[in-house]
Amino acid sequence: MTHSLHRRGNLENLKDDYVVLVTPAVGINHKDSKEKLRKIIDKIFELGPNNIGSYETGTVFSGATIEQIKEQLSETPRVRCCFDDKEKVKKLIKFIKDNDFGLSVTISGLIDDVKSMAKEENLSPHSINLSLGIYGKTDELPSEEVLEFVTMCGHGMISRYLVEKLIDDVKKGRKTPQKAAEIMAKPCVCGIFNVKRAKQLLEKYAK
Repeated sequence: MTHSLHRRGNLENLKDDYVVLVTPAVGINHKDSKEKLRKIIDKIFELGPNNIGSYETGTVFSGATIEQIKEQLSETPRVRCCFDDKEKVKKLIKFIKDNDFGLSVTISGLIDDVKSMAKEENLSPHSINLSLGIYGKTDELPSEEVLEFVTMCGHGMISRYLVEKLIDDVKKGRKTPQKAAEIMAKPCVCGIFNVKRAKQLLEKYAK
């Protein structure tokens, strides 16, 4: 899930930011995977995700319910979500492993944290992808502060101008950091935008 690798930030503000993707292998076991994924969605909901969504429904921050996400899984279904708590991710990994669903699980986060979680469950990662950063005309990029928000949507659906306006709105007291973070989350249809982290960053930059 390489689109979740490029989140900008530092060790401190990325430590509670985990993206999880669960997917079958298309053409191999996707036809009988919907019920497995629905059980996994139920577990995610029980644990309390920071965000969850799908292309078919949008996210919980754009108005979709967990039931809608479950019922409208595509013919090649997958689950994408975000957590801000390492312990919740560990419980989800254990649940998927114990039930032997036979599905692919990808976790994005600080590599040392992800590797330690896998080790605790006696799992060996199949592969590891690392972001090498941004190359090219980097002088045309928005500020590092704005990049910390927009890169939480790996498909680039969150406009830098929306982020800049919402930071300004928070500074001027027009919106609370929580409300501004929820507005930012809406365009990220697959549900990997970390609203809690966005709120914390807004509180920091609005001072």
